[in-house]
Amino acid sequence: MKSVHLVCSPELIMLLSRSLEHEGYVISGKHSTLHSFIRGFSSKEVDPSSIVIMEGGAGLGTPVKAAEIIGFMTLIRKYLKHTRLIVQLDPALQTDIEFIRTMVNMNIHDLQFTTEFRGDDLLNWIREKKTTRDYYNVLGKKKGLFSFKGSTTAPAPVQPSEEPAPAPARPVDSLTRPQPSASSRTGAAPAGVRPSPSSGSGGGSASPRPRPSARTESPAADEVTLESLEQSIPAEEQHSAPVASTRILGSNVPLVIGICGAGGEEDVGAAAFLLAAGLADLGWKPLVCGDNRPEISSLEQIVFEGEQEDSASTMFEYEGVTFYRRGYSWDISELLASEFTHIILWVDIHQERKGISGLELWWNSQIPILVGNGAMWKYELLKEKLNTLNPFERKRCRLLLENGHQEVLQILKKDFPEIQATLMPAHQDPLYPDKEAVEWVMKLLTVQKKLFRKQTLLWGIAGAVLFVTLLLIGLGMSFVPQSR
Repeated sequence: MKSVHLVCSPELIMLLSRSLEHEGYVISGKHSTLHSFIRGFSSKEVDPSSIVIMEGGAGLGTPVKAAEIIGFMTLIRKYLKHTRLIVQLDPALQTDIEFIRTMVNMNIHDLQFTTEFRGDDLLNWIREKKTTRDYYNVLGKKKGLFSFKGSTTAPAPVQPSEEPAPAPARPVDSLTRPQPSASSRTGAAPAGVRPSPSSGSGGGSASPRPRPSARTESPAADEVTLESLEQSIPAEEQHSAPVASTRILGSNVPLVIGICGAGGEEDVGAAAFLLAAGLADLGWKPLVCGDNRPEISSLEQIVFEGEQEDSASTMFEYEGVTFYRRGYSWDISELLASEFTHIILWVDIHQERKGISGLELWWNSQIPILVGNGAMWKYELLKEKLNTLNPFERKRCRLLLENGHQEVLQILKKDFPEIQATLMPAHQDPLYPDKEAVEWVMKLLTVQKKLFRKQTLLWGIAGAVLFVTLLLIGLGMSFVPQSR
């Protein structure tokens, strides 16, 4: 049975309910604000198997801020991990690329940037399920066919090429995303008017259907914080999350850094560890996520002293950097709600992975970093790889050259002036960067050194308390009269 949960204003609930019920949908629940919808998790008022149609600013003040919406969507995704969410948003957010990227990273693809719509538009939203490919016109896409093996999306149908490209001397894997099919849909629904009671073809003719009890909340404004709403989520759902955190995603969204190799043979781990160690040295709290990486297993053995049977912890910390343990799956939407300041996704775009493909994770990150071999004798191969990217993609990603030299960098910037390329600093151990390497990380990621680290601040407070205590004891002893 097709069921829909509505999260919107009471007036719109009344209009949408009639249209949907006439089309055979069952309204499993109704909430007038995002606050009440989240509170409904604890009382089991929300059916995770239902499709959720919501106004992105339901119950929020105007103008609605993108960070505020993301905060609520993070909490909703924390409970409804696999529920399909259809979100109606203000058209002004359609140009906010980072907002769209964050929503897509949380597996929220059905975004409708319109404030007015007809009943038929609503049904089309339900029928036409979107994917990441529908946002390539915003995030950038590669023109031409794609022959990447590891993509989880179906390949586009082959169309006759106007200029058939000659077969290359050796196969070069594309670094771009799959080409959307010719029938890909536009991101925004056509503007119109809100559905009226007559938007269906006669609501009274539909046969009565049994449905769960639907509770409609009052439109009163909810003066509660996101922290209090998170506490209302069932405890078993919170404990199932791999990242225990009390910080809500809002204005301080963790910076997601995707890093991969251009050809697959580069030492991407050294670059990932160098970035993470540099951030930790600057006082930030980075998290490194890698799929089945033996390098992380080596660190894991050092930390846990070979106790691989330990199943209690999903991550460990080494030299100020937190790592996800090998073999544990992680979800990007949950990581975005963590207390970490930087999330480094160490992915392989040339191999398949469970869930979202490595290529999509890399492209949807805020800072996609490509590691290439900077040796002169491998420059032609690197050039062929970069030619599979269009100028927009080359401008957005950052290229790190290992084993590179200044002359290679100069030639690269001449051939590809739009790309941000830099030489990786020499390092004996990437987990112990020197001063020059830390400064290189600062310049690459445009971060500054934190003035006060949490641990240093705690030690300072403890020292101050101890000093005051000793001072008071000393003063007290000086006033005690000497016994005869």
